[in-house]
Parts: sequence; structure tokens; C-alpha cells
Amino acid sequence: MPEASKTKNIWQEFAQETGGTFKEGYSWISDSTEIEHKNWKILFDNFTAWSGKYSTETTRVIVPIILTDGFRFEIYREGFIRKIEKLFGAQDIKIDHPEFDKAFIIKSNNEFKIKTLLRNKEIKKLIESQKEMNLQISDQKGIWGEKLPKGEYELSYFTDSQIQSMETLKSLLELLKLILDELHQMNAISKC
Repeated sequence: MPEASKTKNIWQEFAQETGGTFKEGYSWISDSTEIEHKNWKILFDNFTAWSGKYSTETTRVIVPIILTDGFRFEIYREGFIRKIEKLFGAQDIKIDHPEFDKAFIIKSNNEFKIKTLLRNKEIKKLIESQKEMNLQISDQKGIWGEKLPKGEYELSYFTDSQIQSMETLKSLLELLKLILDELHQMNAISKC
């Protein structure tokens, strides 16, 4: 089966299984699935990241959010090849869970809030279950695009491959929903 067909089918199937909306891609834009959670729209798609003459196929998940207090973070697996700049003003943080601290790099501009977020056992478990992880609050459209207008941000995830596992996609969806709910409860984001 051609790669494009496999990708299209996974997004159609994912939309059907989650009650989301399938959107057919065009030109260089991939097919996608959009899922509503409360007032947030969670977009899953594939993206080709270009660097000179080399390209990498990625799966990304993007949720437009409005920060209420400037809280930013980034969590990625130790050894993950970085494609983006480090967060301005962020520092490496340990959450005092040795296995988690060894497996992940955590950066944030608010140590208390990131520790509070990761105190949620289900969030921590879902992060640990991901083979690849780069989760962040970004001020760039679609992770690698232009800078978003002042006050606009995206909760985003990406991996250096095209995810073809329905189980992995559902796990990511659950993770993003839990994070959105927790951030809202912490008054870090407002409902769009």
C-alpha cells in the first residue's frame, strides 16, 4: 500500500474512532484529524520538516491555547534530536522521580507549575509510555512556522516519524486532554 494511502487511512480511522473530523489534505498539506475537547481543538497531522536538502516525516499534534500567566514548558526524551531552539529563560528541572528524570529533559520557566503538572500520575504515565516525546508550549505556528501573534500559543507534540498505531494516537489524545484540563485547573490557560 502506498505511504500516502496508509497515512490517509490512519487519519480517517482515527477520526471515526474518536468522533473527530477528518480533513483531506491538498498539495503539501497532509490529511488530518481534528478533535474537540471542551473548547479546544486538537489537530493531528503529518508534517515534513526540511533542513537543507534533507527532510524528516513527523507526526505532530497542535492545540491553540491562550496563556493566562506566561507558563511555558518543554519535555523531551533524553537523546531526542532537537529541531527547535531552547525556550527563552527556561531551566532544566528535576521532579524527584529518578527514572523519569533520567529518561526526560524538562525545561520550564516555572518550576512549581511543571512539578504540579507532572504530579498527575496519569499524565506522567502517558508521557512515559511514548517511545518518542517532544511536548511543549510553543509560540511558533505548527512548531516550525512563523511566530504567533502576541498572546497566542500552542500546546504541541511531535515525533520524528509518522505514527501508524491507533493505540499510540489514542494515548496521545488522552495525554493532551489531561494536560489541557490540568493547565486550565492551574489557571495557566483559559478556555478558547
